[in-house]
Amino acid sequence: MSSSKRLPWRCSIALVALLMAASATAQPVDYDVVYVRQPRYGDDTNTIWPEIFHPARAEPGADLVLLHPDDSEEVLVAGGIGSVTDPFVSFDGQWIYYSYFYDLRPESLNYQRGDLPYEGADVFRIHVVSRQIEQLTDGEFTPNTGAGNWDETNPLDPPPEFNRLGYGILNLGPCPLPGGRVAFTSNRNGFTPQKGYTNPTLQLFVMDRDGANVTPIAPMTISSALHPTILRDGRILFSSHEDQGLRDRRLWGIWAIYPDGRNWQPVVSAFRSPQAFHFMTQLSGGDLVVEDYYNLNNNGFGALYRMPVAPPPGSPAFHGAFPADNPEIVQTVGGGFLYPFRMPFTPYGMASITPMTHAGDEAAPIGIDGVTRVGKFTHPSGAPEGDLLVAWTPGPANDLNRPTPLPYYDSGLYLVPDAAEVWSPDDLVTLKNDPAYNEAWPRAVVSYRDVHGVDQPAEIPWLPNDGTLHAELPAGTPHGLVGTSSFYKRESFPGWVTSWADDFEGLDAFNTSENGQSSNWGSQGSDAGKYSDSEIWAVRVVAMEPNTHRSYGPNNGRQFDSHAGERLRVLGEIPLRKTDGTGAPVLDSEGNPDTSFLARIPADVPFTFQTLDRRGMVLNMAQTWHQVRPGEVRTDCGGCHAHSQQPLDFELTAAAEASYQTYDLAKDTPLLTGDVSGGDPGLMVAHTSAVDVEFYRDIRPILARSCVSCHTAADPNPPADLILDDTALYGGLPGDYKRLADDQDADWGHPPVIPNGIWRQTNASRYVRMFQSRRSLLIWKIFGQRLDGWANADHPTETVPGDAATLPAGATPNEADLDFTGTIMPPPGSGVPALTDNEKRMFARWIDLGCPINSGQESGSGAFGWFLDDLRPTLDISLPRPGPAALPVDRIRFGMVDNYSGLDLATLSVTASWSVEGRPAGTELADLALPTGDGIWEIFLAQPVPPVASADVSVEVYDLQGNVTRVKRTFSTLEVAIFSDGFESGDVAAWSSSGGG
Repeated sequence: MSSSKRLPWRCSIALVALLMAASATAQPVDYDVVYVRQPRYGDDTNTIWPEIFHPARAEPGADLVLLHPDDSEEVLVAGGIGSVTDPFVSFDGQWIYYSYFYDLRPESLNYQRGDLPYEGADVFRIHVVSRQIEQLTDGEFTPNTGAGNWDETNPLDPPPEFNRLGYGILNLGPCPLPGGRVAFTSNRNGFTPQKGYTNPTLQLFVMDRDGANVTPIAPMTISSALHPTILRDGRILFSSHEDQGLRDRRLWGIWAIYPDGRNWQPVVSAFRSPQAFHFMTQLSGGDLVVEDYYNLNNNGFGALYRMPVAPPPGSPAFHGAFPADNPEIVQTVGGGFLYPFRMPFTPYGMASITPMTHAGDEAAPIGIDGVTRVGKFTHPSGAPEGDLLVAWTPGPANDLNRPTPLPYYDSGLYLVPDAAEVWSPDDLVTLKNDPAYNEAWPRAVVSYRDVHGVDQPAEIPWLPNDGTLHAELPAGTPHGLVGTSSFYKRESFPGWVTSWADDFEGLDAFNTSENGQSSNWGSQGSDAGKYSDSEIWAVRVVAMEPNTHRSYGPNNGRQFDSHAGERLRVLGEIPLRKTDGTGAPVLDSEGNPDTSFLARIPADVPFTFQTLDRRGMVLNMAQTWHQVRPGEVRTDCGGCHAHSQQPLDFELTAAAEASYQTYDLAKDTPLLTGDVSGGDPGLMVAHTSAVDVEFYRDIRPILARSCVSCHTAADPNPPADLILDDTALYGGLPGDYKRLADDQDADWGHPPVIPNGIWRQTNASRYVRMFQSRRSLLIWKIFGQRLDGWANADHPTETVPGDAATLPAGATPNEADLDFTGTIMPPPGSGVPALTDNEKRMFARWIDLGCPINSGQESGSGAFGWFLDDLRPTLDISLPRPGPAALPVDRIRFGMVDNYSGLDLATLSVTASWSVEGRPAGTELADLALPTGDGIWEIFLAQPVPPVASADVSVEVYDLQGNVTRVKRTFSTLEVAIFSDGFESGDVAAWSSSGGG
């Protein structure tokens, strides 16, 4: 990075430390408050605040300011042409962590890329007493090197033969952790969200306080994650962009995760469409406060909800899937009256503490004076004695004319005593509100003990990976285990359907003009038609890959298409039903058929699940990302999509027994095949780490062989008005693909009967329903029968395709569906080969994976399309451990695996910062590495690592795609007194005398 971004330049800004004039009125609190003072331009001009839609946009000139109890102020860090954001106070109250945007002037933003700043942002911390600043990140860029031609030193403007982002690296949201670590978010991997609506992709990282041992702890956050926040129990809360699959791309939820990336779990699920849950904090008594707001139009202002950190023992963490089974959340809507809402799976005990307002996309209500709007809230922060600090603005707090945006935001700092309900602005205690500024991000500058009664949060032991958890996971493994106890214990059905348009038995309609008719697939629920538990047969584990942002340069842009906008590959299809020696079904402890499973998969690979019927078709899909870390075992879901039920103990299931054969999806891919003896599906095994299904390679050749002879443009009246030999490109996609899988505007063939004449709901076309093969006409024709659980007689269908006038008398288009008529395709006796069972299943997989097509091959960029390996190798150094190492350190042990293209072992490099086997420090040691297990290598040291305060081991390896993973492990073989010079404790005299800097 440029030298202008180094620490000395930032110090010169911070040490200005301007002393502000003191007010005659003392503060209502007896502690300092640090906050961000943002520019404001009056009542008639809006300002830009970072929020989920654009987390990297802000007004230039935002300062970090210290507000004293006597109402005087000091500028700790001046914003200048950049801006300060995301302050967080250290556990001892001596440091303020923050992020700094270097340059946010309009001319320094890339308007072609969402106004992202060219210069990016970095993480710093400032010592409150001495004003000494430390820079913790420095614009590090770590792209997937095989997914583009990258200059890793320059993401912004390398020569034209390189790919480039065209914007800077953003290191944001620093959060101190126990054990001397810091969590933060960063786009350093260079990904872009698969469906947009936020940019760029920020992911979770943890590093040592000095910047060492940087670890990506949540590879699953392939869309975006924001604002890690430590809890007293040692977990990290963060906000996750939950737009996987077909979910509304505006949804964000709150998740918890261990600091090493294990044991992630939902806290507030993203089921309140189209709202986002984002900013969060923990109060003195342990309760959580989270914010709910509508993205883009409210500058991050909304309503605040309070909830316990955990439910009482024995109680589910969430209420049910149906809104009526959930408690009311009180709010006052824009019309000025109470209108509580309910959301599916409300966390236990969640209630509004700001019932005077709402979180929606309209102006805040008018208050009791009949004139002034009561405003909205943001940036909650726990304070001493159970109080809550907030930023609050009066007025509409909405950027749109609903019914007015004026006056624009005038945010100030306020105290909510006891974090109690706020029914009126009079319930707020003013700390600071200067109409010349927007005050934001209030944080009490006190010790963690002053708020939470303990010196720091619990320190959860770091990822052990020591072989103690399961026989399938030996010490140092690069794999993890995933499983669950039951697929009968599920809540995958939609929780909400409009009562006046419920024509499909609680599921989404076939094709309706009714907006928001059902929550199915779009926000909550993912059932693919009608089915019973008895139809559940298998689970498909699906790998998911991020999208490298080749923003500019060679092969730029995304060179594939699919309905989710992300690569989904089959890791395996695992049968769930089990029988005993007599052929009787094995039952679980609740008396249901045992549908537990356990599988080994590569760690750090994002994945999800699809529940399958006997034909291998999706019954429901987990529309979120999952992961396991190296050596992790995740079997605690207690069911499939089960949120409000008491979990079924995995240890009581067949998959937990020693005799259970764990499926190894790291090496082989089991796939369901046709019926075998007894009528049950068979299982074949592909000896590969993942299986793809793609249009050009797999689907078109079968269409050409068995379908095109009839469905040809040479026939003026092709059957069903379907042409499958049109290979001309329309918007970059060929005509045969467009007709089958991308025709929502009904440009070809028979149109839908609803008045607007387009295919809606989850219909991609007349023939394909996204991710739902069993509801797709194409699959019905291939299998020769209707498969969605309904019969033709259950819903009206027009007798002349596309002509609503031929619906049965009294029927409305919104009630209609399609029927299965005619024969199987191709028809018997047509003279073309019939499809084999495996070919039929391949068509179903293609639809259930989102109808992938390697669109880049049309432009010569196919190598960067669907089959591109856009996931770097998994690499974990399990010995030595980071920080103070267990003695003696007599070996270097690391695990590595690559899920798709495979490892290029010739690229393995291992170096150490001390002499090993007579080789000088820094000498290549890869030839000393011996394979000691599946994916595990060790270098045995004849002489243990000598006593050193700091030593490094560096390991790197490429996969065959050319992606590299580099891990640098910093550790110590001495007991070191960190900051024994007094700097950390605030003893500035001791620090100065020692020369520490």
